[in-house]
Amino acid sequence: MDYKRELTIFSGVYSPMQVRRFVVMTLGGFFPVMQKLPDGRIGIVARGGDFHVGERGTLVFLTSSDGGESWSHATTIADDGPDNRNPSFGVAADGTLIVSHATVDLYKAGNWDPVKKGGSTNIRISRSEDCGATWSSSELMNGQGNEDWSGSGATGTNNPHSFYSPYGKMLTLADGTLLMEYYVMHKLPDGRRNSAVFITRSKDGGRTWVDTVRIAEGHDETALCDLGNGHILAVMRTTYTTKPITLQQTESTDGGYTWSEPRIITGDGEYPADVIRLNDGRLLLTYGRREPPHGVQAMISHDDGKTWDTEHKLFLGGDSSTRDCGYPSSVQLDTGEVVTAYYACDPVSGGEEATRRLGTHAASLIYQP
Repeated sequence: MDYKRELTIFSGVYSPMQVRRFVVMTLGGFFPVMQKLPDGRIGIVARGGDFHVGERGTLVFLTSSDGGESWSHATTIADDGPDNRNPSFGVAADGTLIVSHATVDLYKAGNWDPVKKGGSTNIRISRSEDCGATWSSSELMNGQGNEDWSGSGATGTNNPHSFYSPYGKMLTLADGTLLMEYYVMHKLPDGRRNSAVFITRSKDGGRTWVDTVRIAEGHDETALCDLGNGHILAVMRTTYTTKPITLQQTESTDGGYTWSEPRIITGDGEYPADVIRLNDGRLLLTYGRREPPHGVQAMISHDDGKTWDTEHKLFLGGDSSTRDCGYPSSVQLDTGEVVTAYYACDPVSGGEEATRRLGTHAASLIYQP
């Protein structure tokens, strides 16, 4: 049984626009990643079960059959933990759903302990061959721990000073190859962190991953967009230990093997990102807004990301009471409407229930871009 509940919406700060907002899930919904499913529905993978940082985190799956208004109950993909989090989600050429996520064994007595003795993080892969009805047990992703970057030799999945995580949508190229981004962060002796973003590919539907390439250092959560003919766009968050924290863009014209010098495209507090190509050829960049009013914002590019229309930003929603929000993920429907999923914390639900609050939740925004 699907659940439908429409919420009040605060949008249109930069220019008036109609946006509708619906509950996806409550008591969780962190880091949602959305894809169109082979059967015509929309699917979302998100994190529930605990706080933003908590070792009881689980990975869940939800679907909508009416374009993002009504959403199913959450079903579990992974709960073996500790702390299943930070999903990446893709659809293989044969229709198999592929989900990667991080498991994080860096807690002590329930509290985050980034240098826990014997602790580790790693990336695991789950699969569904029945459009999300059932999921395989997660398996360790091959290849992680052997990345080539300035932190090589100091990192590894069993080094408690290192953190491994995927992010965002996987891409399925025209030849069936899956591309997935993940990043590594490493704590330096002086307490600072260095980081690097990598892209890896699978030619067997997500079972094995090969040809891992460094995209850039000093960045982490990265959105990928396939522009066709080997042209890949990547939009990366600068590492959170540096200021300002912005989005930077880099491109590859050889299928992700080499990358251009990153350039800044947003201001401080505008991150992390998702990028899709719209039916009319434009690119839609959605990203979190970490400055008041907290929520989700968007920009359009008419030239494959060479420039972004900063004069006509789309303010999609400002409904979170804290900066712990955003992580948008978007798809465009055949009707032309865009559905953007995101999470927010503790906004009022409005109407007769104005004194009630939703807590941490995921919601869907539906609009014409």
